[in-house]
Amino acid sequence: MRYEEMTGGSVTASRDGKVLIAEVQGVLWRVPREGGAATRLTDWELEATAPALSPDGGTVALCGYRDGTFHLWTMRADGGGLRRLTDGPWDDRGAAWSPDGTRLVFSSERGGDPVAGSAFGLWVLDVRDGRVRRLTGGDFEDLDATWCPDGRSVVCVRAAHTPDGANDGGPALVRVPAAGGEARVVHSVGSGRLLCPSVSPAGRIAYLRLSGTGASPSLPATEAALMVDGRVVTDDEDLAAAPPCWLGEDRLLYVADGRIRIRTLGPSASVEEVAFTARMPVPRPRRRVKARDWDPARSVPVRGIHLPAPSPDGRSVAFVALNALWLMDVGGTPRKLVQAAPVHHLQMPVWAPDGRTLLYCTDRDGLTAVRRLRPDDGRDEPVTGPGRLYPALSPDGTHLACQDVAGNLLLRTLATGVERVLARPLATDGPPGAPTWSPDGRYVAFCDRNRLNRRFREGYHLIRVVDIRTGAERRHLPADHQSLADRAAAGPVWSPDGRWMALIAESALHLLPVTADGTPAGPMRRLTDEPADHAGWAGDSATLLYLSSGRLRLLSLDEERIPSRTRTLPVRLTAGRGPSQEPLRVHAGRLWDATGATVRRNVDVLVEGGRITAVEPHRARRPGHRTLDASDHTVIPGLFDSHTHPYTATYGARQHLAALAYGITTTACMGASLYEAVRLRESLASGHSTGPRMLACAELIDGPRTAYAKGRAHRTHAGLRRTLERVTALDVDFVKTHVRAPGRTMAEAAEAAHRLGVPCGSHLCSPGRAAGQDLTTHLQATQRLAHGHATTPTGHLHQDLLQQYADGSFALIATPFTAQVLLGADPALADDPRVLALLPPWDIALVQERARTEPTAEQRHALATEIGNYRRLAAHGATLALGTDSPLVPVGLSLHLALRALVAHGFTPVQALRTATTTPARLFGLDAELGTVEPGKIADLTVVDGDPFSDFTALVDIPLVLRDGVPHHRGDLTATHRQAPHPAPRNTTWLEIAHALHQNSCCHPGG
Repeated sequence: MRYEEMTGGSVTASRDGKVLIAEVQGVLWRVPREGGAATRLTDWELEATAPALSPDGGTVALCGYRDGTFHLWTMRADGGGLRRLTDGPWDDRGAAWSPDGTRLVFSSERGGDPVAGSAFGLWVLDVRDGRVRRLTGGDFEDLDATWCPDGRSVVCVRAAHTPDGANDGGPALVRVPAAGGEARVVHSVGSGRLLCPSVSPAGRIAYLRLSGTGASPSLPATEAALMVDGRVVTDDEDLAAAPPCWLGEDRLLYVADGRIRIRTLGPSASVEEVAFTARMPVPRPRRRVKARDWDPARSVPVRGIHLPAPSPDGRSVAFVALNALWLMDVGGTPRKLVQAAPVHHLQMPVWAPDGRTLLYCTDRDGLTAVRRLRPDDGRDEPVTGPGRLYPALSPDGTHLACQDVAGNLLLRTLATGVERVLARPLATDGPPGAPTWSPDGRYVAFCDRNRLNRRFREGYHLIRVVDIRTGAERRHLPADHQSLADRAAAGPVWSPDGRWMALIAESALHLLPVTADGTPAGPMRRLTDEPADHAGWAGDSATLLYLSSGRLRLLSLDEERIPSRTRTLPVRLTAGRGPSQEPLRVHAGRLWDATGATVRRNVDVLVEGGRITAVEPHRARRPGHRTLDASDHTVIPGLFDSHTHPYTATYGARQHLAALAYGITTTACMGASLYEAVRLRESLASGHSTGPRMLACAELIDGPRTAYAKGRAHRTHAGLRRTLERVTALDVDFVKTHVRAPGRTMAEAAEAAHRLGVPCGSHLCSPGRAAGQDLTTHLQATQRLAHGHATTPTGHLHQDLLQQYADGSFALIATPFTAQVLLGADPALADDPRVLALLPPWDIALVQERARTEPTAEQRHALATEIGNYRRLAAHGATLALGTDSPLVPVGLSLHLALRALVAHGFTPVQALRTATTTPARLFGLDAELGTVEPGKIADLTVVDGDPFSDFTALVDIPLVLRDGVPHHRGDLTATHRQAPHPAPRNTTWLEIAHALHQNSCCHPGG
C-alpha cells in the first residue's frame, strides 16, 4: 500500500526539526524533513502509536499493543534497539519526555484493583533505572500529559468522573507539579472537550478543542480547532487527534487534512507541507469458499444444543434444539416435550431442585416469560408474567431468581408473586449471566462485567454474589486479572454441596473452591484441556455436564474433585430444510433481478422446490403453479443485513419476524453465544423458526478484557486455541475479533476462518488488513485507541484509509448509525404495524421518540459526512455491504433508513440496493445461490408496493416476502404478536429502558 496521507495519525520531531517520526495506520515511519519516501521503523504487530522523540532526537518513546495490553516502549530514531519499558495487566498510554530526557510521564491505570477498577492517573518513569511513581490519581481520568519546559510540572487533560459511571469528556487542562501536589486549571471550556496539549519552550500551551461532541463514539465532533493559550490558530482544517509539536517558539508541527504541516505563528503566518510516501506491504486476503450443502432432502446432525441441564439425579438431560424442549436419558434418545410454534421462541431450560419439573422460557404470550412443565403428565403453566428470563429456583423451591429485560436480578416469592430487585447490572452491553443459588438458599451468584476505568468501557467478566437477606454483595475474579470467558456460557454454577463453582475461563472448564458465601477459598483448577461451555452439576456434586465442540460431555470427579472419567453423550437429532413448497408463479409488474441496472416489466418468476426455475415474460397461464399476483408491485432479490446480533434472550422471535417483515431474507450474525447462534441457524434453516436465514458467528474474540456479554476474553494462547477449535467444530459462517484482541490473535482468527472457507473481520482496519482479515464490520465504532485510524475527530477519512479498501479485496460493512435521525423526517414510519406489532415495547418507545424529533442541522451534517465517506470509498473501488448492528438499532426498519440515507446522499437506487443484495452475497461466498433473481438461485424475493426506482421511499412498503420459496405475508407476520400492550416494569418507562440498553453500545446514535 502507498500512503500519502494519514487518518488518525500523528507526527513528532526533534527540537531542531531535522528528524520527523510519523505514525500512519499503526506503524511508525521516519520522514525526511524535506519530504519524500518514508522509512518504515516498526512492524504492524507492535501497533505503535503516540511517538515522542527524546530532546536529543536519538530515542523514540512510543505506546505499543503487541501483547494485548498498552505498554511503553523505546527505540532508536532509526528503528533499532526496540525495548519494552513497562509490563503487567494495566494499560500505560501516551508518554512524553521530560526536558532533560531522563523521565517519561504517561497515563496509566496501574496501582488499581482488578475488581473495583482504577482511574487513569499520571505516572513518571525514570528511564535510567526503570522506576515508576504515581503523580496523580482520584475521581478523574488524567490523560495526554506533556512537560513544561522547566521540568518542574506537567500539563494534562483532566476528565472528571460523572454519576453515570463515565466521565465529562475532558473539558479542562490542568498543571500538576512534577513532585506531586495540587493540580491547577490552566484552560477549560463550558462545552466540548480539550485534548493533546503541548508546551512551547517559553511555556505557551497549544492544544486541540473539539466542539459539538456527543456521548456516542460513533458520532463525530462538529468542529476541531488548534488553539494556543486560549486563542484559535486554525479551525478550518481537519485536525488529527494528536499533540502539536513545537519547533522553537513560533512554529507548530501537526497533522491536518491528512497531511504533515508546519505552521508559523505570528504576523508572518504561513503553512508548509511535508509531503511523504510510505509503502506498507500487506497480504491480499485469500480464502477458499466454504462448501455448503443446499440439498433440501438431506438431513444433517443437530449441533446447536442450547443450555443442556442435567437432572438432579444425573439420569437425564434437558436441552433446547430446533425450537423445542427435549428430555434425554443418559445414553438414550431425545424425547420432545414442547415444540414452539415457528413464530415463537423457546429457551433457557432449568430443573426444579426436586427434579420433578422443568422451568423454561417462551415468548408465546408476547415477551419472554417463565413457565413450568411437568414431564410426567405434560402439564404446562405460567410462573411469571412477561419480561422475565434466566430462571433459577431456590433450593427449597419457594423463590425464583430471574432477570428482567433490563438485566436487573429479581427475587420472586412464588406463593405471593411479589418481586424485588436484588441487583442492577454493572454493564448494559448485554445481560448478566444466569443466576445460581448457594445450597442454603441465602446467596445468589451470577456473572457480570466490571469497568476497569472511566475512559474505556472494557473490563472483566466477574462473579457477583448477593445476599438475598441483606442485599449486600461481593465481587470476585476467579484469579488475578482473569476474566470468565463470557457472560452467556461461562457460569458460574454453584455445586449442590456449596463447596465449588464450576466456570469457564480461557474456554476451558475450571473448578473454583468457595466458602459458604461464595468467596473464593483457593486457586481455581482447570479440569480439562478441551473447549468447554455451559457447565452444569448433577445433584451428587461429583458429575458435571458440559458442551465441547458440539459434543455433550459428562465428566465424573473423584472425592478430591479430580477428573476420573469423561464420556460423550450422543444427541441423535437431525434437521433438514423444512417441507417442500408447492410450485409458485410470482407475476411481477416490475422486476429488478440485480444482474444489471435494468428494471424489467411484466415478468413471471417461477419457483419450485425453493428455487427459481425460470424468469420469463408473463403468460396468462402457468399450469401447475399457484400465482402470487405482484403485477402492481416491484420484485427485487431478498434483502441482506450484513451486520446483526441475535438478542433472543430478550427479543425472543420478534427479532427474526421483524427482519423478515421488512423484506430481509438473510442476516449475517456478527457475534453471539456460539451454541445459540448455531441453534438459531439450524432452527431457521429447518423451518422450526420463522425469519431470515442466519449466518452464524461465535462470540467476539477478545483480549484479556472485553465489554459485551458475548465478548470472549483471552489471556493465554491456549485459551485462544480452544476458542478457535470450537468455532471450527461448529462450522461458523464468520469469525470476528473485537476491540482488545491483539494483532497476533486477529491473524490466527483469520487463519482459522480461511481454513473454514469463511471471512474474518473486526472493527479495526489497522491492524486488520495487515493481519490477513477480510473486512471491517464498521467504518468507525469503538476502538482500543482513544481515536482510531478510520476517521478523524470530525468524521472524515483520508488517502491512507482509502488505500485500505480501494482494491476491493478488503471489504467494509457500512453501518450508517447516523441514519436513525431520518425517522424524524418521516414520522409515519413509527406507526407502521411492523413497528407496533413486532418490535418489543422498548424499541417501539425509542422509534416513536425519534419520530417526534426533527433532525437537527448537526445531525444532518453528521449523516452527510458519514455517507460522503462511503461515496468516496465506493468511488475508489471499495467493496461495500450494508449492515445495521441490530437490534442495537431497531430491527428491519434500520436497514431501510440506511438505504434511504445512501440514496439521499448520492448513491443511485441500484447502487444502494446492491449493498444489500449482490455485494453481501458475494462477500459471504453465497453468490452462487443468493443475491440475484436468476434460474437456479434460491427463491428469496422481496415484493415492494410501489416503484422504488422512481420513489425510493416506497421500498419500505413490503406486503410479501419469499424466503426459500415460502411466501410470508406482512399481515400474517404482524398478527403473530397482537397482544395487549405490555406495561413497563415498576418505577421506569420503556423509553428509559431503551436508553439504558443502548447507553454503552458502539452504535448509540446520540441525540
